[in-house]
Amino acid sequence: MLGRKNHRARDPGAHRRWPALAAIGLAAGAILVLGATLTTELIAPPPSKLILDRRGSYLGEVPSDGELLGFWPLPDALPERIAIATVETEDHRFYRHRGVSLLAIGRALRQNLAHLRVVSGGSTIPMQVARMQSPGARHLWNKLRESLEALILVQRHGHDRVLRHYLTIAPYGNRVRGAARAARYYFDKPLEDLSWLQAAYLAGLPQAPGRLNPHHGASQQRGLQRAHRILRRLHQRGRLGADELQQALASDLRLVPRPARRPEALHAVLDWSELVRGRPDAVTTATLDLDLQQQVAQILERNLRRLRWLHASNTAGLVIDTAAGDILAYVGSADYFGESERGAINYGKVKRSPGSALKPFIYALALERGFTAASELEDTPMDFVAEAGRAYLPRNIGGRFMGPLLLRPALGNSRNIPALRLLSTVGIEPVLSLLEAAGVRGISYQPDAYGLGMALGNLHLTAEELAAVYLMLANGGESVPLRWLADEPVAPRRRLLERGAAQQIRNILADDEARAPSFRRGGPLEYDYAAAVKTGTSQGFRDAWAVAFSDRALVVVWVGNHDCSSMNRITGARGAAAAAHEMLDLATSAIEPWRAVAERFAPPPEYVAATVCSLSGLLAGPDCPHPAVEHFAPGSEPVKVCPFHRRVRVDRRNGLLASADCPRDLAEERLLLDLPERYEVWARQQRLELAPREPSPLCGPPPFEEPQVRIVSPPDNGRYLWDPDTPVEFATLRFEAQVRPRAESIVWLVDGVPVAQVGYPHQFRWQLTPGRHVVQASMAQRPARSQPITVTVVD
Repeated sequence: MLGRKNHRARDPGAHRRWPALAAIGLAAGAILVLGATLTTELIAPPPSKLILDRRGSYLGEVPSDGELLGFWPLPDALPERIAIATVETEDHRFYRHRGVSLLAIGRALRQNLAHLRVVSGGSTIPMQVARMQSPGARHLWNKLRESLEALILVQRHGHDRVLRHYLTIAPYGNRVRGAARAARYYFDKPLEDLSWLQAAYLAGLPQAPGRLNPHHGASQQRGLQRAHRILRRLHQRGRLGADELQQALASDLRLVPRPARRPEALHAVLDWSELVRGRPDAVTTATLDLDLQQQVAQILERNLRRLRWLHASNTAGLVIDTAAGDILAYVGSADYFGESERGAINYGKVKRSPGSALKPFIYALALERGFTAASELEDTPMDFVAEAGRAYLPRNIGGRFMGPLLLRPALGNSRNIPALRLLSTVGIEPVLSLLEAAGVRGISYQPDAYGLGMALGNLHLTAEELAAVYLMLANGGESVPLRWLADEPVAPRRRLLERGAAQQIRNILADDEARAPSFRRGGPLEYDYAAAVKTGTSQGFRDAWAVAFSDRALVVVWVGNHDCSSMNRITGARGAAAAAHEMLDLATSAIEPWRAVAERFAPPPEYVAATVCSLSGLLAGPDCPHPAVEHFAPGSEPVKVCPFHRRVRVDRRNGLLASADCPRDLAEERLLLDLPERYEVWARQQRLELAPREPSPLCGPPPFEEPQVRIVSPPDNGRYLWDPDTPVEFATLRFEAQVRPRAESIVWLVDGVPVAQVGYPHQFRWQLTPGRHVVQASMAQRPARSQPITVTVVD
């Protein structure tokens, strides 16, 4: 230790070297710290995504980081005018320095000292790029960092790439970043199409984007004056000729209004915004037509206004181009900002009950399985339908039944009972598979998910999904996915229905006569051109739907309430059809207006025509009062003559069958309706005169008839659901028997206990009781009995 002290004492200059060494150490540390904060790459946030409608109008924009707009990539060839104007404005020695201009710094220092405040920073374009990439407070340390980073950026990337990056991230006011987005935002044109005046105007904005805001009168004028100064400076430096200068100074700036989202398209904007988030393109064109969108929104608003007093508070609607699947209009609610009716909910995406709107697809599958448009369907009471543990008490709207009904008017009148019977024949799973393939999502294949009630609206779906399945029908049974973006490739079509079946259903839905008598003539379901129409009304009048399509457009309209509360008897025909009609008229005239609209949806061209009885669907006989022409797939046309209308010899005294022994003057021949026995009860309720089945006793003793009793309803081994909350008068099961001779009374027995004695028509309503029961019918006066059947009532 002593030796060291003596050594230090013998070095008289050591104390003078320590401050220098400390300064060097501090400087080295500062350089290390500064170097660690430098950004050596050209970094830009992800670009915002501008969405335009199909005609180029502003629809919306998905912002970049921090809600900023822009950061769009520039064209491969940097547009000359904006590049020249920017370099002249921001850093006219740009290509003569390596990132930092000592002349600029010296000039800034003199100006700041002269004004005793900071009026110039002396920053070059590379230094501004460094500051925009790593923003911070303006002080000496950050200035030093920006300078070093500028030198590195130019050294590493070159002047052209640094300038390009500046034009990508520079601020141009109103949250806009980058010259490419600014050109579109202020002038609605690509960067390369800017005039000299417009390029100079943009070049002046980054220095004071707020003070020179183009959307404010005084600020806009200051910006224009600055642009004129920039143009004159370019002329002085030989970058702009005299004629070009005069032309630029005299030209119009042509600013466009600030882009704004249309309130009637807000749901559409949100939908399309989600679609473009992952796309590389800065500008995307949607299939939407904003002009059509506005008109559709007005139609829906007028329609809802007339229904509000009936407790309808919201509506939604879509317009689709049938050929391409393009969504041309999409209204998600009546008023996006309506709080009480929850207008912010997009009802185009909410699954609701479609009521009868899915019936055409049940009928289409039936046609594929051998049914024809003239197949006889039964529209008579069917009290309970048991299906996979579910039970229904189906009724037609209005509570009326139409008896024997051909498939065409059954669909045209949207009858519930024939549709239920048809679905039980076709099967639930084939219908579900068809709907799923056509675009309905979230379908459950659990046995008890929907039951036969699917024909009446148990399967809920969205307006988008309903549009997709009808789009398949409109295209002859081929699926056409909905298309949201104009550059989206058209998906290959898939055949989901036989072409003939799809075209026949389309023909039926466009048949005004087929809708009678349930829908009045001359109403909103009738068009002056070919239009297939279907309405739907959910249980309790909670949803009203209308779908209609022509040869070029398809529309869907929904009316209802956000909380699924019932409206005051608003049906699809009453609440949605008129708006759908107006929308289809509008869209059909707007799409390819040079092409004539189809006047008729013809049956499939290969189908053959035959004249049939409008009641039986068989070949019309000479006595059929209302023959009709129907079209059939080759080989499916009827060959039997209608037996429903025949001439019968009756006893004038009692109207019963007159035998050969009946005196001629007491008998006469009448043309009468001879329906199958299953329609007799219905026919007598309608007060129709039917051909008698019983011989007149006045003409002699009747021939012996073997006593017979057969239970017609319920079916054997049926399972039924007993709900204790159901009113007693509805918790019943209809017993019906076929008895010969018909005049005989029968006794109904349940588990061997008589429960009722009835005469013709041998029907009885039995109150449901949980458990397994044996049911039998026995003649009251004869020993004849039916075969026993078993029914199970599940609680």
